[in-house]
Amino acid sequence: MSESSRQAVVFTDLDATLLDHDSYNWSPAAPALSRLVERGIPVCLCTSKTVAEVGELRRALGNTAPFAAENGSVVAVPRGYFEPGGAAEPQDLEITTLGAAYDQLRALAVALRETHGYRYTGFGDMSVAEVMAATGLDRQAAAAAQRRDASEPLLWQDSPTAEADFAARVVAAGQTTRRGGRFVHLLGRADKADALAWLRTRFAATCGPILAIALGDSANDADMLAAADIGYWVAKPDGSYQAPAAGSIRHAPGIGPVGWAAAIDALLDNNEI
Repeated sequence: MSESSRQAVVFTDLDATLLDHDSYNWSPAAPALSRLVERGIPVCLCTSKTVAEVGELRRALGNTAPFAAENGSVVAVPRGYFEPGGAAEPQDLEITTLGAAYDQLRALAVALRETHGYRYTGFGDMSVAEVMAATGLDRQAAAAAQRRDASEPLLWQDSPTAEADFAARVVAAGQTTRRGGRFVHLLGRADKADALAWLRTRFAATCGPILAIALGDSANDADMLAAADIGYWVAKPDGSYQAPAAGSIRHAPGIGPVGWAAAIDALLDNNEI
């Protein structure tokens, strides 16, 4: 089956990719998003944000596709989405946890800090006001960010050496870490690539094999881009890229949502999707 005959599905990171790193604005990507809607190409958000946070954003974007939250540890599918006729209510979600439960991860974060003296502040330590200060989110969004199912973001306040040591101890405990744009995320053994694979299987059962397009900007997107058929690194706020373009992974010519839109427009203009 050729690429052009497969249903394209876009899997995208949010912060500093579809959304501006500082303002969380996506308006530069709005025309490209509209082009995808016109072509019937789903956009699956894949993010470190929680289900509650993504729900608010999906309403604002008019997005009705399945999505992955908490770095792929949680997948949410509108009830009936993969059935004939589709979902009646995009916000009525079936939630599947691919990683470890939040309480287990929170207990590990506390235990490692108490035992080894690492300096970090988890979301479980913070008030809503402190989450607002750390993220730039408003009060409603910060409260949604604290409603976690399967990950604990840590505001790292220690050295890179300590972070590497911490990561090794987390792996020894059967869990893992991911470095995002602002936080080190403590999570179970599931990532955005696992979420992409899980959703790829669900899409394939409905419409046959898909052409998976993935876009991201940071280390916690690397596995997702590698798992896609076509991946794009979007430029970071300083104009640099997380990794070189190689194989099926390309560089989007622009920062954040500007680069995101340029990548999508190029795929559409070149009839790759």
